[in-house]
Amino acid sequence: MKRSAALSPLSREHHHALSLAIQAGKAARTTDPAQWQQAAARICQQAEQSLQAHFAEEERTLLPALALAGHGQLVERTLEQHAYLRRLLQHAELASPAILQAFADAMTAHVRFEERELFAVAESLPAVMAALTASGA
Repeated sequence: MKRSAALSPLSREHHHALSLAIQAGKAARTTDPAQWQQAAARICQQAEQSLQAHFAEEERTLLPALALAGHGQLVERTLEQHAYLRRLLQHAELASPAILQAFADAMTAHVRFEERELFAVAESLPAVMAALTASGA
């Protein structure tokens, strides 16, 4: 789906997040602890390099604009998902099949939600898009 210029950078980052989720899911389905460790290391690296900044950008620009436009439920759902993903990223057992699979499932569901619902609503609201454009998001 073609995204507005204001949401395109966030949408492109979703592609990388889905790729990471796929890798985590593949590692979770193996019996090789070395693959679990490698997947957990990639997840941690991506969290530091881009995922945390991605969440922060949405929380700084997009979510406040949506809240002002009366879409508090979407905002709350997004914040809950961000919090859950952050907890998984900090989990002591990240390099285990159960937590890797939980991360894969949660990240996939989160990206689908944002792309199919959150961003669609944002793009339908001129005030939200104007706020994103003004913020330089």
